[in-house]
Amino acid sequence: MYLEVLGIGVNEMRVLSILYEFGELQAWEVCDILSMNKATLSQALKKLQKDGLIDIETNRNGRFAKPTPKSLPIHRQIVRMARSREEILLDGFSNAERDKFRELLTRFAANLPKAVAYTAKHFQKSETDE
Repeated sequence: MYLEVLGIGVNEMRVLSILYEFGELQAWEVCDILSMNKATLSQALKKLQKDGLIDIETNRNGRFAKPTPKSLPIHRQIVRMARSREEILLDGFSNAERDKFRELLTRFAANLPKAVAYTAKHFQKSETDE
């Protein structure tokens, strides 16, 4: 849907949204926040930079990605699309149910880093798996 309407895919949309939420970030920070694979992030950053939607600047503290003014209308459209879809998906829910649902999702999301760490620790590919 995002690709069809905005010309960017879901991965690029996620990265752009995070940059608007947190400001300029290093690639490893985006990976951590989104639990995104480094290669996937690298491709998303290249696409966003090629399209003029982000700048990547290097300073003594590393390389940082930040949104460009050209990306602001796209970000606004992402927000509008997301909020519209949320309203449709929550149609028929009371305010109390919506609040509870958001609380549960927040708690669920808080557990994601633990799940990623557990998987990395207990299911890493070893030479014997090949």
